[in-house]
Amino acid sequence: MENFEQLMEELELDQEQPKLIKIGEGLIAYRKYLWALKFINEKIDRLKAYKEQVTNDINHSIETQNNNVSRIKEEIEKAIIADPIASQTKTGGRTLSLPDIATVSLSKLSEKLDIEDPEAVLEELGQEFARVKVSLDTTKAKKHIKETGVLPTGVTKREARTLSIRFTR
Repeated sequence: MENFEQLMEELELDQEQPKLIKIGEGLIAYRKYLWALKFINEKIDRLKAYKEQVTNDINHSIETQNNNVSRIKEEIEKAIIADPIASQTKTGGRTLSLPDIATVSLSKLSEKLDIEDPEAVLEELGQEFARVKVSLDTTKAKKHIKETGVLPTGVTKREARTLSIRFTR
């Protein structure tokens, strides 16, 4: 068939209103419109595939960079714990100051609670830990668990630190 751009121009598809199909000219009058429709649909399919590939490439790149950030932060955290160049804080954490780029702070090792099954915790601790829509008040439950030291079903205890990096402006 004809060149796609030429067909688009002939049918005035770049205009707001395309050229009208001439009535009474038989099937040939529809032929160009059907070819245009076919080409446009194929172009749409190619653009959709291209868009999906670009999106996948960008998502992969973002994931790769997020993994790099995590690995760098993990390395900084391991090093700041062991390296005597990092100052010990009053609270038991560590700090490292590089005035030209950033200050790195690592909190002391503290216990964190992860409520994996709020319904089981709510059932065991009772309705006083419920919110209006009968769900667990996790803040109140965590405080109670820390105070009593009793770990109800559905809760695991882990140790964690917070790494903070503030870049110099």
